[in-house]
Amino acid sequence: METTKRKPAAGASALALLSGSSAAFAQKKNPSPTATAILAPGAFALAIVLVVTLTTLIAVFVGTHAWDDGAITLAYSRTFAETGRVALTAASEQVEGFSSVSWFLANALIATLHPGFEGAILYSQLLAAASLVVAILFLFLIARELKLDAYTTAAILIVFSAFGPSIAEISNGMEMTLLAASGLAIVYALYFRMNWLLLVCSVVVFLLTRFEAMVYFAGLLVPLLFRRQFGLFILLAVFGLAIIGVQVGARYMVFSDFIPNTIHAKTYPPYSSHGLPAIKSRISAALEIFSLFSLLIFTIFAFAFAFAEQTVRLVQRGALKTKRDNIIVVAAPIVVVELFNFSIGSNIGYVGRMEFLALPFALLLFGILYEHFAGTLKVSVSRTFLFCISVGTIVFSWGLSAPGPLSRIARSVTHNASDTAERFDVTPDSYRNTALAVENLGNLLGLRTISFVTPDVGGVGLCCTRIRVVDAALLTNRRLAKDGYGAMSMVLADETPDVIEVHQPWAENSQMFELAIFKDNYRAVLAGRTRLYLRNDHVRRLIEQRKADWCPVGDASCLRMALETHRYVGHSSRSDDLAFLSAGKFLVVKD
Repeated sequence: METTKRKPAAGASALALLSGSSAAFAQKKNPSPTATAILAPGAFALAIVLVVTLTTLIAVFVGTHAWDDGAITLAYSRTFAETGRVALTAASEQVEGFSSVSWFLANALIATLHPGFEGAILYSQLLAAASLVVAILFLFLIARELKLDAYTTAAILIVFSAFGPSIAEISNGMEMTLLAASGLAIVYALYFRMNWLLLVCSVVVFLLTRFEAMVYFAGLLVPLLFRRQFGLFILLAVFGLAIIGVQVGARYMVFSDFIPNTIHAKTYPPYSSHGLPAIKSRISAALEIFSLFSLLIFTIFAFAFAFAEQTVRLVQRGALKTKRDNIIVVAAPIVVVELFNFSIGSNIGYVGRMEFLALPFALLLFGILYEHFAGTLKVSVSRTFLFCISVGTIVFSWGLSAPGPLSRIARSVTHNASDTAERFDVTPDSYRNTALAVENLGNLLGLRTISFVTPDVGGVGLCCTRIRVVDAALLTNRRLAKDGYGAMSMVLADETPDVIEVHQPWAENSQMFELAIFKDNYRAVLAGRTRLYLRNDHVRRLIEQRKADWCPVGDASCLRMALETHRYVGHSSRSDDLAFLSAGKFLVVKD
């Protein structure tokens, strides 16, 4: 009797090529107990080693050259530790200009040790790394509760530990790793190993870490409704509201406001937009997580497409039904984060920062679906293939989220760091140099405190306590945050700042160069290779004391100093240049 051979599906052939000659995943699905006992904890240890290694490289080679926004909270923490005031510097106004209460308090505790500029940034990076280690621990524990294969668990842990967003967040010394750690702890303590002490502590930390955490917390509780645990849902919802209520009450007592200053500020450009740009911004925000996990998503869809008939039959038979509860638990944080970020649009920062909480849950969801398709469908997929897509995901995320810190590490390791030693960038180190130039002006003028308008306040605030900072980027100024750039003239009139530094896009949004009060009262000054605008009475004093001289733009050397050798080259526009040269001369402060 002749047997008819069934031709394999094209998709199956393609996947077979990917898998090489390795044995079927299904045959490797359940390795020996000894292998499982060693492999998963070994992967966890390897993930910790990766974090420690990357953190060491960041501390040594990145240091103070990360994103300036990370230094804003540190400046607030230092001021609070030293004076008890919640302000950027001791001379600045009291306002909630940071994004994380828990991060502010943790770094204030560190600030009591007086670590200095470099030390404060280093400790914040170590704190971010420690939070990532805690997140990896709970990621490992949840993967174990989900009974994921040891190799899948290893891939999840290693990807998250070396992920581009993880590297960027450690470099910047910011709070998103703490948000992820506390969010994972909530899920573990609530849905897998009920632990009231861990749950309560995690909820408190979670809700104090970001303003939007109240929305995310609601998403974390949604699976309780699917499980019909309505009493527990109500109890935790009331507890969460109580924590938020205490926080709002404290905010009103200290700042006479119910909403953080940063939230007011982000209703204005460049943080928000309207019309078509707003739609593009929302779409871009929603797609960030998809771009980071494009290889993993492609793998899942490739399985589903290549084995469409089998997949449909499995779904009809309810093959995923046993995994449904777990899928809901890990998918809920992803959905709520995506919905929130779609509603607010893209934020300034690296790709994946605002979606950081969703990243470990997305990896867990991938693990569940990957094993479902590879195991239930008996697809021949090698461990080599899992390794390749994991490495590919890591490397691709580096280019999206962490090109700055990684390129700096690479140049330093290859002894080519000198080419960036003098280059200006949006870092605490760059703005510390700006602050030192401003502080030096204050010394020349005999001022105990100097008032400075600038859109870049992190390194400035962390560096120099004698500067009263007026934030042209709105975040740390109460009136500008609430009324927008329309209030800039009134703020300048009230503050009568000694020095102003502004460049695109902040100059365009505030229309600083067109304001009458600016044009009438300030003159272009070059101090410490930094382009500034100094108040007229100070200009006259410097000239009288022979501490500065006019430099005409008709002089080639003067024009070169104004356009080619100042520190902000590459971060100023043509309109910035024209404004600096508009008077036909500028003042050069003597060294």
